[in-house]
Amino acid sequence: MHRKRSQVAVIDQDGQVLANRNVPNGVEPILKVIGGLPPGTPAASGAAYGTSWLVELLEDYGFAPHLVHPSRCKVIASARLKNDKAGAAILGQLLRADLLPEA
Repeated sequence: MHRKRSQVAVIDQDGQVLANRNVPNGVEPILKVIGGLPPGTPAASGAAYGTSWLVELLEDYGFAPHLVHPSRCKVIASARLKNDKAGAAILGQLLRADLLPEA
């Protein structure tokens, strides 16, 4: 998540990437990517200043938000490919495997 845009990835239970898009921050763009998911679906985001709006959005729409401690997420820090698309997919895989270092 950045100030104006966020990378949103959707990973299914088998680990397949169903979507991985860079969207403007806001309710409508984010819900276009995740709005069809069932209530209670877990969602991960890096914990940073200004993420409270995203947590509120996820909770309001029935998602289960998890904030990730950025400096404890070694798999992203040590990845050879460092970009938002790869990072979002990695967070999704860690969430799926219940391996997130939560903030």
